[in-house]
Amino acid sequence: MRDPWIRRLTALLMGGLIGVYTPEPMWWIVLGIFLWVLLRILFWRPRDFFGPELRPEILILCASILVGFGFGQTGKLALAPPLTVSHVQVAGKLQDWSLHEEGAVGLFEILGPVDVPEPGDFFKKKYRLRVYFDAEGNLPAGWDLVRPGDTLAFTAKIEQPKPPGTQGQFDYPLYNAVRGLSGWITAQGEVEILRTGTAGLSWRVRNHVQKLLVDYPQAQTSLLEGILFGDTSRIPEEALESYRITGVYHVFSASGSNVAFLLLLCWNFLFFLPRLWRLGITLALLVFYALLCGGNPPILRATIMAVFVLLGRLGKGREAGRGNSCRSLLLAAFLLFMWQPLILKDIGFQLSFMATWGILVLSADLKKMPWVRDWPKSIKSAFSMTCAAQAATLPLMISAFHRLSIIGVLANLLALFVLGSIFELGILAVFLSFIPQIALPLFQVSLWLLTGVSEFLMQLARIPWADVWVVNPGPLFWVCWYGWFLVLLVGKEKVGFMIRMGLGNLYRVGQPWIIRGVALMRPLGAALQKVMPQSERWWSKCQEFIKRNRKGQESFWAGWAKLGIKGERVLAVVLLLLFLWSPWHAPGVLQVTFIDVGQGDCILIETPEEIRIMVDTGPKTSTFDAGERVIVPYLLQRGIKRLDALILTHPHGDHVGGAGAILETIPVGWVGIPEDGLDWLNYDSFGEGQAEDSSQNSWGEGGPDRELIKMLEKMPLERLSRGDQLTLDSQITLTVIAPGEVLRGTKSDENNNCLVLRLENQAGQSVLLTGDMEEEQMEEIYGSGLSYEADVFKIPHHGSRYSLMTDMLAQINPQAVVIPVGKNSFGHPSPQVLEYWSERQVPIYRTDEDGTIQIKLDGTSVEVITGRSRIN
Repeated sequence: MRDPWIRRLTALLMGGLIGVYTPEPMWWIVLGIFLWVLLRILFWRPRDFFGPELRPEILILCASILVGFGFGQTGKLALAPPLTVSHVQVAGKLQDWSLHEEGAVGLFEILGPVDVPEPGDFFKKKYRLRVYFDAEGNLPAGWDLVRPGDTLAFTAKIEQPKPPGTQGQFDYPLYNAVRGLSGWITAQGEVEILRTGTAGLSWRVRNHVQKLLVDYPQAQTSLLEGILFGDTSRIPEEALESYRITGVYHVFSASGSNVAFLLLLCWNFLFFLPRLWRLGITLALLVFYALLCGGNPPILRATIMAVFVLLGRLGKGREAGRGNSCRSLLLAAFLLFMWQPLILKDIGFQLSFMATWGILVLSADLKKMPWVRDWPKSIKSAFSMTCAAQAATLPLMISAFHRLSIIGVLANLLALFVLGSIFELGILAVFLSFIPQIALPLFQVSLWLLTGVSEFLMQLARIPWADVWVVNPGPLFWVCWYGWFLVLLVGKEKVGFMIRMGLGNLYRVGQPWIIRGVALMRPLGAALQKVMPQSERWWSKCQEFIKRNRKGQESFWAGWAKLGIKGERVLAVVLLLLFLWSPWHAPGVLQVTFIDVGQGDCILIETPEEIRIMVDTGPKTSTFDAGERVIVPYLLQRGIKRLDALILTHPHGDHVGGAGAILETIPVGWVGIPEDGLDWLNYDSFGEGQAEDSSQNSWGEGGPDRELIKMLEKMPLERLSRGDQLTLDSQITLTVIAPGEVLRGTKSDENNNCLVLRLENQAGQSVLLTGDMEEEQMEEIYGSGLSYEADVFKIPHHGSRYSLMTDMLAQINPQAVVIPVGKNSFGHPSPQVLEYWSERQVPIYRTDEDGTIQIKLDGTSVEVITGRSRIN
């Protein structure tokens, strides 16, 4: 990094990155450590490394990092506080509007006062507007007449989401803040148009394009509109899945790839113009396209970065142009950081920035590899840029999404040319849409190509292991992966010198402790001398084996060398793969985690000997699968790649809904179900209201769907009833309290025959997991004479008033009670239940308020850690 501005901008952004990721209560500790490290660097003695002329530069870099850190801390002010208010009157301006399969969505800016119980500033705040169809498939009165630019008044529900309460959960407040939004507004009834306005150019053009395409199949036109404008609201979810699996979903983001396609189209199409004219027209069309997409932050971000990188290419010479482009990329990132500090935390920005950096910095080196050097120029460029972008973003993709597209490079290489052509033909048709005779044939060709590429990607997505879930590899993977890039770019000599100096400093600091440790190890050394002859014999055999196979080793590494891949690179890849799949989390104590899955139950039991059992799996509806959206990402984020058992307490959708995604993704030893008199493997045994498939399974009603039953048929299935006891660790047991006698004719037989489990450690600390038991089952347990005392008590049935049997509860004296609950229409948790435990002065923890709740029992105390307090 000889360019001083690259160093300074990098320092500012690094400081900002640390600032936005530092929790508010910890900022002063991080700042103190930061200052100490910077001072150590400032007074570092070896002048032959930095050179005496770089002393002032180091001061500037230190100041830049501190400034970036301070400004990054201010980004949290843009996060809207959590809020949910219903049936409030709002007035404001509609800025965008489109129909989709469930209703309509738009962008709404509040311009009038909002009467809410808690005072808040809503003026000029923007929200994503949602209007749903009624039972007959019509919008509420007046909504079919609105247009962008109109000033409206209507009754609405305002929602400003809570911060994530579970590791790996999507951060909606951050997502909204980076895009200039505060949350969602859902219309509740008819609308009054106070004043008509003029729709913006973006909406008029998109609406005109939709009218031109009205006679074509909607399945294809919605995909084309998604590629052109980034609007995926009208695309069926199943059509998008093949693009996700093959790693080509980025074409729908209306950001980096779209801007790159347009830039290449304009730059190549205007080849006959002088360079400055060519540059000016290209920049103008990039800005026009950003406005055409509604000026949303992702497209503005990509456009700003493209403009600066394009200006940077004006440098003389290839190396100067590449250096200028890197400087321009950092300058664009810095300006975006100044506009909104939280953008550094946004995964979309991180992926765009790192992909662009990879293309600018790494692709040139990839082109020089011996086995690529002789390829045709266009294929070589496409391959090197695809590989460079994927290599630069791989750790981000794994950490954010826990999915790795094995065929992503192949799919991008083969399909990206066609998708680029589809975009370029489509955008030309948009620019010429005022001449239908020219635009319609271009749209037709785009749709033909899109049909072919969609079918091709669908076939690729069906290949086994095309897309895999990946556990969080941990910080060591990041250090190794980007450290490898550092060695490539800076040089082995400088990196080696820095490591040697760092290790030398550590040795000088720790030398006294090393001497003490050696003294303590002398007795062990004496014991080892007794077995040393055996060790020497073993070592001599190893050396003999290595000598015998030396020729084979040399030929093996020579084969890799012909491909331009050295032995240490292969070793590095092997080590990185091992890091990817290695478990790196162990609880150390008995740990019970109530995962926030909304209105449903999901409990993870972990023992000191790393036995992991999951009890229930949360809900699944047509729009939400707790297994896929919450539980699997949480397990992978925690580094958990196997469950010893999965126990389903009873066959209701809010307890078994996510089981399919878990069984499909995570290896499970066996499945436990209650001895409740139902045939779980017979679909017809669950009644007429049972859902036909997993997408229709309801919350709290219906049993396992056909898809889940097929999975259960392939699993070892254990029926559990009263008296069964599972020994998890040497001194940790899981005892089945119920079902005992199968109850019939109750308010809900499934709830009243659910599994009730008591977990106990060696010190007698216990947790009572109650499923959805109601009064009838509670009375049966109360009269059984069994011990159900607990230090932690899961309140039954999400806090339902039908599970409040005070005679039984009076026998339990917990230190904490937990209510797994989410947004619902059942009135859960009941005010009577909350009042009962409040009067007993027992701390109440709720997943809807506290997020994921982790209970640690170490034998002497009970520690409760809530997700929102930990993550935020």
